[in-house]
Amino acid sequence: MAAERRGPRLLILPAADHCVGWALRAANGRPLGVGVRVYRNEEELTDAVRELLIERAALRCSVAQSEGRQWVWSAYLPVRSTRPGSPGALPVARSARGYLRRDQCQAGVEGFLAGLQWVGQELRRGGRDGRRSL
Repeated sequence: MAAERRGPRLLILPAADHCVGWALRAANGRPLGVGVRVYRNEEELTDAVRELLIERAALRCSVAQSEGRQWVWSAYLPVRSTRPGSPGALPVARSARGYLRRDQCQAGVEGFLAGLQWVGQELRRGGRDGRRSL
């Protein structure tokens, strides 16, 4: 029997008003990042996550201190509109927690990006487990 590969998982999370969101967790369950938006249904969520995985090379991440003086990160996809007055880039993901130091936060960004890479490769291979994941 072949050994199952374990790695990060994108999980579907329930949100308010029958909506859903997502979180990226490491193989050990540690949170790597969470989606910023909530979606009306799993189909809408799946489309957004698919776009995130396809466009992950275009993600731009920023690190800043929160009001509570903890370091946090946000990930942005580029704006696709050239119309004047269109809104700037909106975050698609953020850190799942705050960090005490900037270098720890930057390591969190790198862990999130590596996790997305792993999940993208697994989905291309057709790998899925039976849990409630994407």
